[in-house]
Amino acid sequence: MDEIDEKILEVLKKNSRMPYKDIAKSVKISDVAVHKRIKKLEDKVIRSFTVLVDQNAYGKGITALINIRCEVGKTNSIAEELAKLDDVSEVYTTVGDYDIIIKIRTKDTATLREIVEKKLTAIRGLSEIRTSIVFQCFKEDVNLVM
Repeated sequence: MDEIDEKILEVLKKNSRMPYKDIAKSVKISDVAVHKRIKKLEDKVIRSFTVLVDQNAYGKGITALINIRCEVGKTNSIAEELAKLDDVSEVYTTVGDYDIIIKIRTKDTATLREIVEKKLTAIRGLSEIRTSIVFQCFKEDVNLVM
């Protein structure tokens, strides 16, 4: 990846729907070259083109971060199970006080309670669950800062 690829990625991070000809003008190469470079980046660097959606517009008014401790040796299998749950949007295995941190986006506190009390506690090998509800998000960015 060179400097031109980095410039293309910066443009795509701001607007992944920008036409090749506009990207070409921005990075000062031909639109054919931009197309070829983006195709190569899709194979090696770009994981997906996505949209950052306002979750409230989809009835997901509650965001919660949940810290989980697991029994020894069960972290990965539990993380895989958690990743299958509908309202779970992110799953991270970690080193520190907790073994897994998940992000849940759901309708309301009653639905969150149901997820925690019925779905999470049904998973074998969890030893502790700590839930924090997000009051306000000051930054949400799905892009890696370069």
